[in-house]
Amino acid sequence: MMECRYTVPMVLKRFGLVSGEYLTNAGNVLFGNSHPITLKAAIFATDEKLTFLDMQMYEDNILNLLRLAETYILKNISWRSEIIGTEREEIPEIPVAAIREVLANSYAHAVYNSNTYHEICIHPDKVTVYSPGTFASTYSPEDYIRKNLPSAIRNAHIARILYLNKSIEQFGSGFKRIDSLCKDANVKYSYEISESGFQFVFIRNIPKALFINDRTGSNGSVNVALNKTEQAVYNLLVKKPDYTREELAEATSKTVRTIQRTLDSLRKKGLVERIGSDKSGYWEVKEPPTAFINCSSN
Repeated sequence: MMECRYTVPMVLKRFGLVSGEYLTNAGNVLFGNSHPITLKAAIFATDEKLTFLDMQMYEDNILNLLRLAETYILKNISWRSEIIGTEREEIPEIPVAAIREVLANSYAHAVYNSNTYHEICIHPDKVTVYSPGTFASTYSPEDYIRKNLPSAIRNAHIARILYLNKSIEQFGSGFKRIDSLCKDANVKYSYEISESGFQFVFIRNIPKALFINDRTGSNGSVNVALNKTEQAVYNLLVKKPDYTREELAEATSKTVRTIQRTLDSLRKKGLVERIGSDKSGYWEVKEPPTAFINCSSN
């Protein structure tokens, strides 16, 4: 049997990930455990970052966070089934390859310091991926889509490892690939560049007011209208039917009186029903007969 000519230290040194006996900064953030990176992931009941349906915080290295981030998004977006030939195929509303490309590029081009954190926000109408640090290139994302430009690499060692493990397809082709994948899947997207970071936005094509997977109506008609407060309360009760009025008020930053009016409205629309007493009972959440639409901002 032929002996392996490469040891782990030799490989790490070859790719510039060790200095002496220690991992470099790039090596640490890639797969070390002494300088973990923070990832915040959350699901919101409405389009505003106000009412949480779920919130997680992970601290780990890049390779582990990429897996955690992808899993979190895919678990909390909608899927549909199609029959391809004789096989049943599950298809996500956002292409998996596009999600992976956005996530990998968010780590390859981020700025890493003591205040570094990445963020994933899942809203009824969008999924956002935030990366700390300004856009690394003087070109715009549209330039990379229209032209064949060289990549502007902020973290060369990180980008190289993500390329070698196939998290990134090619240097400089990320936006072109994302654009192509999204167009093929009829998914719109946008992005926001600020002084503190870069945010990529996938636009969702599901009914805004109903946010929980697999709870949309079956006939596609639209005749039940919910405002944002009703939308938030309904989605909270789907997650936790034994919420009290006081807990709902705190979760939505509304008064108890407003929550009571909202519950009365949801009851009249046939979407919730109180089972048991006010103290020990719970809310039975009804399956909506049709899709929902937003009718106001309150």
